[in-house]
Amino acid sequence: MNSHPCSAWNPRRGFGFTLIELLIVIAIVLILIAIAIPNMLAAMTRAKVTRASADLRTVATALEEYQIDYRKYPTMIEPGFTGGIAPLAGSDLKWWYVPDSLTTPIKYLESASLYCPFGGNYARHLEFPEELWRRYSYENIIELREKSASFPILVNRYGNPNTLVWSGSWRLNCVGPDREWNPNLPYSPTNGLVTAGDIIRTQKSPLGNVNDDYSPYRAGV
Repeated sequence: MNSHPCSAWNPRRGFGFTLIELLIVIAIVLILIAIAIPNMLAAMTRAKVTRASADLRTVATALEEYQIDYRKYPTMIEPGFTGGIAPLAGSDLKWWYVPDSLTTPIKYLESASLYCPFGGNYARHLEFPEELWRRYSYENIIELREKSASFPILVNRYGNPNTLVWSGSWRLNCVGPDREWNPNLPYSPTNGLVTAGDIIRTQKSPLGNVNDDYSPYRAGV
């Protein structure tokens, strides 16, 4: 006895999917992508934050080793430097970024060109040569305090006699996940993975926020 035609294998039908089955598969794939992409981007951001923090720790170690040998920290000054922002013309302040003196003649760092994983201080890319702006920011607080007497633009941040108490002798900085240059606000992932603030390290604190209650950047101080 012959079975019902519908129960037999039909070579004309083959093994293809129906349109509804394909739409269901596509919908499932899109849902998985929508879930995976934010998690992947968040993981990439966390990895960059970790890398930046590790790089700043490496530079901090190099700075202290340099100071042991020379009894001072690397200078920001290059006589005759004519770049930088207009209000600092004549200040000779070039090395607002990790200086080459940490790599030569003694290699405290393998390379001074440790680039900020979030892009660096792009707002200054026309003001400094050789892509210095892509490096981590470096501030010699002692020199900047001395320069603040002659350059008013430096007074608010470095002119206060307690500046060394707040930061110590140096400060390092990396643009945070928001990619906006905001060196007065330490980045904190507790406020959101992508939020305002820069990744900062000072001689006094690996998080750059020591003595916050006495910070020179607070309103009214």
